[in-house]
Amino acid sequence: MKILTSEEINAHSAYTLKGGALGAVVGLAGSAALFRFLPKRFPSFKPSQMTWSVKTALFITPPTLFTAICAEEASNRFDALKYSGNYQSEEAAEKQAAWDKLTRTEKTIESLNNNKYKIITGIWAASLYTAWEIINRDKIMNATQKAVQARMYAQFITVILLLGSVALSSYEKKLNPDKEKQIEKQRWANALRAAAEQEKLAAAQTTFSNEERRDAKIFKYK
Repeated sequence: MKILTSEEINAHSAYTLKGGALGAVVGLAGSAALFRFLPKRFPSFKPSQMTWSVKTALFITPPTLFTAICAEEASNRFDALKYSGNYQSEEAAEKQAAWDKLTRTEKTIESLNNNKYKIITGIWAASLYTAWEIINRDKIMNATQKAVQARMYAQFITVILLLGSVALSSYEKKLNPDKEKQIEKQRWANALRAAAEQEKLAAAQTTFSNEERRDAKIFKYK
């Protein structure tokens, strides 16, 4: 039985790219709003006086983050839409049963690991805003120096968060060493089940019994 066709692979890639493109648009809009409206809110924030390296770093960060997050979300959404069917409730029941067996610590770790990119993005934005609020009180540094300092603090916090997410993933693998194999096995089982359901539906739509052919008067005349 052929599970993944080239059309399915292309459809998945297109759906993921579409999600990434949407994230890039949202990120670019955020960058544009950052450069357009933030100077009005904080007059000391003057992008025109910043160096090109600083402006580039500030501009490309939101699109990069949103592209990665939205592409991943689109990929997961495609799997949910593609392999939806009667078995989906069974899969949800299996996931709920597995979740109920976890300890409170394991549930916390898994929840943090599953939402780590969203958490990192939110904390990065909050840290950038907080750092700017603190540094903006300095009366000696100019706007460019303040922006550089705020970005450095935000990047430092982001690096710490990324290292923490790596450590969290490693710890989760120690707690559940076979988790990836189980997930892959479950995905193949879902794909097989979905393919079987599609074949049954196709057969039911195209196959007629002799009685049905006779009653419907489907004959071939020469």
